[in-house]
Amino acid sequence: MHFLSLISAVALVSAFASAQQPQTSLRGTVNGVTSQTAPATVAQGGMLAVVGEELAAELAQAEQLPLPFSLGSPAVEVLVNDIPAALYFVSPTRVLAQVPWEIEPGQAVVVLKRGGAASAPMPMVVAESNPNLFTHADSSSLIVTNGGQEAAMAILGAAAPSLYSADGPASAIAAGGAGRIAQPAASISAGQTLIAFAAGLGATAPAGANGSGGAGQAPALPQRAYLGGIPVPVSASQLAPQLAGVYQLSFEVPQMEPASGIFHWVAGSSRGGAMLGSGGGQVTAQYMSVPATVEAVARIDMTDLNPYFLAVSGPLDEVEFCYRDIQLLDFRSDQATGLSECLVPSYPHAPNPMQFRPFELALNSHRIAALAEPAGDVGAGVTDRLVLIDSSNSNVKTEDLPHAVDRLQSGAGAMRDLRLLRAGKTGLADAYDPDSGAFTEIQGVAALPAPLEVDGLTRVVAQGASFGSGYRMRFLAAEADASSAQGASAMAVLFDRRAQVVAKTPFPDGWAPISPPRRVNNQGVAIGNSLAPTGQGFAGDSAAYVVARSTDGARDAVVSFRAELPEDTNSNLPASIPVTAQVVAFPSGSYAANCTNVVRWQRLALTRRLALVATGEARSEFADPRFGEICGGDRLLLFDPETEEITPVNAPGLLDNSAKGSLRDYLYFGDGGRAVALEAPRMLRVFDGGTDTFSEIDFPGQIGITLNTTNQLLPGQARLVALATGGPPRTNAAGNELPPFAGNRGLLVVDFRAGTATRLALPAGLPRILPGNFQLVQQNRPGYGIIPILNRAFARAMLPNEGPGNPGGTRMVTWDLETGQEAQVPMPEDGFAVVQRTGRGARPQIWDFKAKSASFAFGVFNRGGDLISIGVVGP
Repeated sequence: MHFLSLISAVALVSAFASAQQPQTSLRGTVNGVTSQTAPATVAQGGMLAVVGEELAAELAQAEQLPLPFSLGSPAVEVLVNDIPAALYFVSPTRVLAQVPWEIEPGQAVVVLKRGGAASAPMPMVVAESNPNLFTHADSSSLIVTNGGQEAAMAILGAAAPSLYSADGPASAIAAGGAGRIAQPAASISAGQTLIAFAAGLGATAPAGANGSGGAGQAPALPQRAYLGGIPVPVSASQLAPQLAGVYQLSFEVPQMEPASGIFHWVAGSSRGGAMLGSGGGQVTAQYMSVPATVEAVARIDMTDLNPYFLAVSGPLDEVEFCYRDIQLLDFRSDQATGLSECLVPSYPHAPNPMQFRPFELALNSHRIAALAEPAGDVGAGVTDRLVLIDSSNSNVKTEDLPHAVDRLQSGAGAMRDLRLLRAGKTGLADAYDPDSGAFTEIQGVAALPAPLEVDGLTRVVAQGASFGSGYRMRFLAAEADASSAQGASAMAVLFDRRAQVVAKTPFPDGWAPISPPRRVNNQGVAIGNSLAPTGQGFAGDSAAYVVARSTDGARDAVVSFRAELPEDTNSNLPASIPVTAQVVAFPSGSYAANCTNVVRWQRLALTRRLALVATGEARSEFADPRFGEICGGDRLLLFDPETEEITPVNAPGLLDNSAKGSLRDYLYFGDGGRAVALEAPRMLRVFDGGTDTFSEIDFPGQIGITLNTTNQLLPGQARLVALATGGPPRTNAAGNELPPFAGNRGLLVVDFRAGTATRLALPAGLPRILPGNFQLVQQNRPGYGIIPILNRAFARAMLPNEGPGNPGGTRMVTWDLETGQEAQVPMPEDGFAVVQRTGRGARPQIWDFKAKSASFAFGVFNRGGDLISIGVVGP
């Protein structure tokens, strides 16, 4: 079913519907264990919840296995892609079902039937695996038993009747195991054998039966587990006999101190996490001194899962083009280990040297890797040696590579395999399994030439798009057209994974990509890009959509470039591929809000559409807030990539096209009609992609919100954490008027579903948060962040200046998102500033953050600007 048609289906559920008609919405499907918001992702055989009104006449629950496919009177059924789902329980507002094992991964449609009446169809995503660990109610604390296999069976058996209640399976497991379940604050010791429970580990071998308990089936995908980033020995993982769709996981607590932390279960390339043992209480930091042998520190890198192991790197030696002064800091053992190798940047040909880095992560793993200097002549390559570091024991292993390589990458998606691109721009790569040490040849993606030139076209006029199998589309024009308003000779060029040109398609006659205006700085120099906004469809779509304007300036449109990609491109790549261009004109009288250099599409995950802010007049001048101008739009244009239709939706007020963002099925915008352009917007206009309606969220206490690329979105939730900002514009030493300092009122948590905003205040005496700068953004290290698994926020904050040339230093601050309580992270003796030394041009920034391991690390400087220690805050 086409997803946009779901909206029409919802509209058919009218106020005059029968009382027996189940009342649902596009958000009616959520993950039955984690309550992830729609469109929910649930694995084959996993737990799916349907929420709404009038779903059933009353509570009815399954009393034995196998689970029934209908419950209650009148009978309630749940269909996933027209296949009946087994039911745990039904109630008027919530129904819990098991996703049928045979549903193929991908987009799916859910329909609930009550008697003869059917709900509106609801979207969901079926995953190959999506581990959902059962936790104690209203917490991230993992439910475990230490009573062994027999006790686990007794717990599940005693709890089985109530497991299908409206309270949900996790609560029932906890209740049924009274006295046998380790409570959240219970002591965990090394060597213990524990059993945890989860759903969503994917298909089993042999195959599981819908609605039935386990009969010795184990997950078909490879399974791994970690505690605090340390691998744990797994003795068994299988479907539990007394409960449909629930796996029991037996593991041994590793030798480490403390014997608690974040427990990760990885199924294939998907991961679930929860807190084992006490955690999330008083926030403290561990510190290690920087070894005296280190002349300078340029950056620190954490592993993906182990919060207490860091790699400290010196600056890039520009003569030898490698990193020296590498130290491995193991906070658990309080030991530092130096590397004798000089490490080559993982991406030596990166366009921006600031992105050079020595280490890449083995994802969902405790290992990091780097390229070492070559042993000899490697021809066109950079090196033929790989350094692999095991954070569980600080073991360093050097591997001779089977081929010369010129780039090291983390695995695709969330795969832990490392990818080593072979030299020579062949597109071939070697996948390295850090566990087995095996190399596997894969067809990689060759880098495109830099700079690009095709048929004399060298000017990039729109952002690029990337499709499956390594196909990439770029949009170029001739430099001679630079003075033209639209660049009339623009062309879409399609490259294959070998970086060979396989299609060249000009823009349709009379149309060319819009060239956004560029901001002029105080020196009169135009800055920022001027690329036309380009959108790409969702998974499986092989089209790119460029916003264009007619050469006479009368109309705006979307030009779609659709490629007919071959299904199998493992061999015999075609020399040419058909690419068609089609113009989809905007509704008459609507134009792109082309008044900022960051014009871009926004995505609506629920209905799989793209959105663009629009106005009633053609614009091409930059709206400069310094002169009281805001790039505002009064409507949204919703573009459906499948039907290539555009639907306009009027906004209740002006939308700030520069201050905006998206979160799953919500779009949010600052107030484009505020009286003072340089002040932070004190209200958000929120577009609900499930109902195509707008709402407004006002902020408390004259607080505004700073919307930028460092906004933090809470995964699986409809909540945003951003910098709270207030007060009038400020004037700098040159007399220029500037916005107030972002974060001078702390943080603001915005809940889109509830329509509320909550301020997280700064501790007394701290004037503002430091949001981070361009360097951190390039390194994907935001200056503040969220630890969802512990429901905690953190940021770096300033202390008041103590006089001219004598700043007051900086501190790390954390907040409990549930209570709003703030706390400063205690500093070591002589600690004055964190992350970077104070003062103008103070570099580098010693900082890293990993949400998976619920931790962050930072450098500590004394008043004189010397780096004296490295700190880690973990669970």
